[in-house]
Amino acid sequence: MDFPVESTDRIAALRLLITVQRWLGLLKWENDDGQDFWSLLKRAYPYILHIPLTFTYIVLMWFEALTSDNLEQAGQVLYMSLTEVALVTKIFSIWYRRQQAAQFIADLEEDVAFRLCNEKEVSFWRKEQRHFHRIFYTYIIGSLFVAFSGYLSVFFQDDYELPFGYYVPFEWRNPQRYFYAWGYNVVAMTLCCLSNVLLDALGCYFMFQIALLYRLMNLRLMALQQAPEVVARPELRNIFQLHTRVRRLTRQCEQLVSPYVLSQVVFSALIICFSGYRLVHMGFQQNPGLFVTTLQFGAVMIVQIFLPCYFGNELTYHANTLTNSVFNTNWLEYSVGTRKLLNCYMEFLKRPVKVRAGVFFQIGLPIFVKTINNAYSFFALLLNLSK
Repeated sequence: MDFPVESTDRIAALRLLITVQRWLGLLKWENDDGQDFWSLLKRAYPYILHIPLTFTYIVLMWFEALTSDNLEQAGQVLYMSLTEVALVTKIFSIWYRRQQAAQFIADLEEDVAFRLCNEKEVSFWRKEQRHFHRIFYTYIIGSLFVAFSGYLSVFFQDDYELPFGYYVPFEWRNPQRYFYAWGYNVVAMTLCCLSNVLLDALGCYFMFQIALLYRLMNLRLMALQQAPEVVARPELRNIFQLHTRVRRLTRQCEQLVSPYVLSQVVFSALIICFSGYRLVHMGFQQNPGLFVTTLQFGAVMIVQIFLPCYFGNELTYHANTLTNSVFNTNWLEYSVGTRKLLNCYMEFLKRPVKVRAGVFFQIGLPIFVKTINNAYSFFALLLNLSK
């Protein structure tokens, strides 16, 4: 007996984040394809928001880094400037594929091929959605806490300093103008921080949702352990059709997450390296507030690269366990025709499921370990050069 499709929200963990991302100018608004004033405003809104804040702020950060007098001063800005370059890649990527991302979300939410068929599946789905919800809300809150710690830490310094360095085209080291520079810093960095972590959440959720669909197929195959052929044969056909649909969805997911994961991996090693370099030269006693903020930032960066690698690894792992689940069915009792059907499915499963970042590497935990190793190597090299 089918369980009502409307009994659960299939994208519950992402529902609020989708709304926030629309207000931040990242995701496509609903019904924005018309030529009326509100539709045009919805399409222009992302540029109105991000050009004066995100992109201008990033240009000013790079200008400050490139015009610095020494490596230590440049390193204080570079660790954040590189983070924002990765953010620009993410924003342009989601804007370029805005229609594809909207359709992908709609398919996850509405496509009847992914419906949940019984109460056990619904319970499993809700539990996993809550699990993702806890992980990413903790990550988002932690990232914002690091930003706000940086905003407040400068008030405990003897000199006028900005929370996150950038080029200011006027003299700001005085009581009259400091808060203009500080206020723009806070608004622009908060927008950058939210955009960054929410796009992380979106990409990871896509991989998480596909991994859930592979796990769902595993559950349905395992449920056929004692099932007679008359029950198993139509269910197997449904699973094969679902698998074909999910494989197609996996390729679409790769197109959406590949650019952002590639940019994150490429820049993460340098970002972590410059964060460590800044900590070494700053010292806790000299500047405790900024030291703690930079340490927290480094920890957030490690989590930021770990999460997509973890969810990409989960997707690959659960897709590859389908072979064992097929062996656990009651196939010895099936007819020759059904066993041939299973054999064709096994041949199909020989093609490994991978989500790749560009054409360079597979998204998984091995690339996370390699990124951390590269960060340490760059850090050691930078320390030697600075001596």
